[in-house]
Amino acid sequence: MNHEKTTTIKSAVVFLSLVCALNAPARANDFSSFFEGADKGSMADLVNGLRSGAAGVPDPKAPEAQPSQPQPGNNELLHFWEDLKSDVFDDICKDVEIPIEAGFDIADIAGVEGKFKRYMKQYPDNKIAVIDEVGVKLNAGHTFTDIFNVNGNAFNIGFSGGLEGKSVVVRKTEESKYCKNLLKLADLRKVKTILPINEKRIGEMKVNEIWKFPARMYLGVSGGLGYPVQPWLNVAFSLGTSKEMKPSVTLFKMDENRLRMRIRLDRITVKSAGASVGTSFDAGMIGLPEAESYFIEALGKEINKSIVKEFNKYIALKFGVSHSRAKGKKLLLEFIIDPKNPQQVAKLVDFLKGDLSIIKRLIEMGVRFNDFTDMDDNAAGAAAMQQVDEVASQGLGLNSTFAGANHFNGTSNGMNIVLPVVMHSESNSGQRYDRYQTTDSDQVLHVHNASKNQSVSNINIPIVGKIFKHNTNQNFYVVNYEDKGGKVSDAAVVYQRYEGYIKHDERDARGMVENMNEILKFAGVQGNGVNKDFMVDANSLFPRLDPANSTETDEWGNPVLDSKRYKSALMSFSLVFTQKAVNSILVAPAISVMKAVLNVMEGLDREILEKVRHLFKMDKEGKVDYDWKAARKILSDYERQDDSFDPLSVVNSFCTNASRIIADIASVREEGDQKARAARLSQVLGGKGKSRVGYENMMQVLIQLVDVKDIYAKMDLRTDKRIKGEENIANSYDMYNNNLQAGYGEQLGNANALRDRFADPTVLSD
Repeated sequence: MNHEKTTTIKSAVVFLSLVCALNAPARANDFSSFFEGADKGSMADLVNGLRSGAAGVPDPKAPEAQPSQPQPGNNELLHFWEDLKSDVFDDICKDVEIPIEAGFDIADIAGVEGKFKRYMKQYPDNKIAVIDEVGVKLNAGHTFTDIFNVNGNAFNIGFSGGLEGKSVVVRKTEESKYCKNLLKLADLRKVKTILPINEKRIGEMKVNEIWKFPARMYLGVSGGLGYPVQPWLNVAFSLGTSKEMKPSVTLFKMDENRLRMRIRLDRITVKSAGASVGTSFDAGMIGLPEAESYFIEALGKEINKSIVKEFNKYIALKFGVSHSRAKGKKLLLEFIIDPKNPQQVAKLVDFLKGDLSIIKRLIEMGVRFNDFTDMDDNAAGAAAMQQVDEVASQGLGLNSTFAGANHFNGTSNGMNIVLPVVMHSESNSGQRYDRYQTTDSDQVLHVHNASKNQSVSNINIPIVGKIFKHNTNQNFYVVNYEDKGGKVSDAAVVYQRYEGYIKHDERDARGMVENMNEILKFAGVQGNGVNKDFMVDANSLFPRLDPANSTETDEWGNPVLDSKRYKSALMSFSLVFTQKAVNSILVAPAISVMKAVLNVMEGLDREILEKVRHLFKMDKEGKVDYDWKAARKILSDYERQDDSFDPLSVVNSFCTNASRIIADIASVREEGDQKARAARLSQVLGGKGKSRVGYENMMQVLIQLVDVKDIYAKMDLRTDKRIKGEENIANSYDMYNNNLQAGYGEQLGNANALRDRFADPTVLSD
């Protein structure tokens, strides 16, 4: 539920929530083992790991369940977890938010107004964090209306700009129950800000406490046109462009002897376009136009607007599409400070100046970074980073423990569908390129990323939230490195999938594993059958109900099983193709690719194709063809008298798909250099090739073409079943090779660290 829109509503239930603070049920469930690799290695380590490939890899082993061990958090999964849990009705006290209007002076910046906001969020291990925010905002902007009219409909253009920031303090508690923690939430005497920064307050930081000071300078131009087809139906179009600079400082108390400071200098330019059609909800539909009731009068007129906005989110029928392009660069510096060393803490306080002047300092540092572009060679890029690093290092009297830069550009397409109450679906897909460089390495890392994300919720109730939810995030990372001489390595590939359910049954949870088994079972088979040695037993993890206990039957007399509803289920799956594995795919003969495509066919299609497979032939360009006259004679028994089914349509479709997949692989191989080859491979994996086959379906084909010694896979599973007599799952599986020293741990762990370091931090991370 959106905090900004529902603050007043939630405040109204604070008293009721406090009454039940000691009574609401909850149970801790530790998801922390998903968070691997966040504090391990660097980009240079990843480069070395990819270069070493699969040297010294022992024989592959079947997956064995290992108990998950708590490990440091990873930003990518934490983003997924927060998205999965957002807007979900989970606990009566979960979404209570207490705003505290307080006019007070922060530093000596005229016109800056600070406002408190306190709320709670839950970590994946179910522990609750209390979060205090103090916003500082200085805006400047104007919207020019009625620029021109189309049949009486005005096109509006807005110019906006300003500076805004906030102090954020995240304190992890030992409570796993929202309502018990609400007592702490309501204790306003303990509101905490990072300002003013001084030695005493830094010394009082607790382990796992996070102080964040993100700022944002922005300038934007946007335009929009809305056309009312009916009084209740509107069509809208929008265009916009914006430039942002987002300097930020975070302090994270890692343990009693280590305080990590991260400095981020981000610049981004976004161009976007969108179109939508939808209905609007009228407040009069629930009798709120004039705030006539005592309840409305007591809470004020603002609740009227808040309720209308909430009902519009869930009751209005909407369909929208969007497209955006983004380009930017990021600089990240890390310093480890000893909080027990008075000299180091004093230097830190002096560097931060104890007030908002840190924004000015960060902006000055960012200006030094302006001329560093993604076209620079290694030496020029290192020199640009070094200048900024020296400013911070001299101010702190410490050498940075990490300094790196990330240039990126990408495109994204989104779609949003709202069916009132019944369903809300959001999806987006995109392509992105990232260039990473560190000051302690003479190598540059190139990463091409294809992504596809979807979130579907059902039974969406205004004010209450979403009852059922299913999120899936998929990413391909095509990774190669460039040495100081400009030579670019062969590519390695990482496939990452996160999937989670809220309040779904065991069939859905089991399906997460079964879908990955549909990839794993084809590893290394070279188009011949399946290999079940590396599949995870989904039925033992998610047992079905006993059919003998069923009292209902279907029309054929089979028992109809009741489903078991789980509170949550979460899976993380990673599959790494070393450089050797990727090369095996790219040089695979066309006939092997055709056999791999045929091998994934199922049911009647497979039966038909097996009868005519001896008729398939291939030209020198890899196009698959066959003798259709001979095929029709062989398949005559499959023809129907009413001509409703032609078996040759199955054969034709197979030949077309196989030919296109062969052409997609060839298109990667034929690119002139490794950079272009990596970009094309990313497109093919993301379904942007001729075949339009990507993600899971493409993986089923490609994984057949490699040696299992050249790939590594890992699956983590967690559930909160709430089923009597059935244990929760907290398992980790290593597939093909579970010797982490042989290369898998380096590749996957450091790939996670790479993405996490430069990803925008979540509310709960630094």
